[in-house]
Amino acid sequence: MKKLLAAITLGLGLSCTSTASAESFLTRYFDNELLFTAVSVAAETLVEDWLGDDNASASIDAADGSSAEHDPLEKYNRMMFNFNARLDKAALQPLAETYVEYTPQILRAGVRNFFSNVGDVGVAANSALQGKVGQALSDSSRLALNSLVGLGGVIDVASELEIEKNNEDFGQTLGVWGVPEGPYIVLPVLGPRTMRSALGTVFDTYLQMETLGSIGELSGVDTVSELMALNVVNQRTKLLGKEALLEQAALDPYVYTREAYLAYRRCQVADCDKIDYKPADPETPSSEATELGMLDELDLLDELDNQ
Repeated sequence: MKKLLAAITLGLGLSCTSTASAESFLTRYFDNELLFTAVSVAAETLVEDWLGDDNASASIDAADGSSAEHDPLEKYNRMMFNFNARLDKAALQPLAETYVEYTPQILRAGVRNFFSNVGDVGVAANSALQGKVGQALSDSSRLALNSLVGLGGVIDVASELEIEKNNEDFGQTLGVWGVPEGPYIVLPVLGPRTMRSALGTVFDTYLQMETLGSIGELSGVDTVSELMALNVVNQRTKLLGKEALLEQAALDPYVYTREAYLAYRRCQVADCDKIDYKPADPETPSSEATELGMLDELDLLDELDNQ
């Protein structure tokens, strides 16, 4: 209880400074010239890859043994994969590093909590659409508690009270409804998707913008686009220090990302991530390291999927 009261008291100060600090960061670091230059640099890969030789990627795929039946758009996808990588290196990663350097950790935590609370609007809605009545009630109570007691979500009161944070989106809802996942596709900035999850992203993004718009109306401030941009940087900070993981994971980072993403999304639709975890046999020396590696990969994919 003391910890909860301390968090609420601290949140009062955060709620008074978060808007001004966010606006200051956006004004200072979202330099139009920087972003224009980054997009221009990244866009060079579009022409290079489109005019490039298809045989290289095909031979890597064949050597890797991966099935590309679900990737009829591979040439476009590889092009966009490289575009996103260049854009990230030129703009998103530097912005995230600057954000971490100049923004106090306690304020960054408040920003993360705020956007997580905004996302819970969609989580609650999708839980209900999937027929998970008990989970939808839990998600709704979490949203209400953090919004009212947690000062608009700046403080994660619900987690302190051990109310579970779920992760549901409209792409998963479509999967539960039986909609085929469709071909794999890489979207600009957003990264890997299937056609089904891409359609879900449209719905989820619209819901997020409407929620932020409603918050803006209540506060008398119209900052939806700025808040959406801030959330992109907020999500990118979760991957700082992990940039080399993908390059070290496989000979072809594109194939590795594709296969891992598809497996992860199918797991989410089937709720296999909510099955009780059974520890490995302690008599098997290599099993623990293997499982820890798989858990690290799932955490990374979860962060990538939430961007």
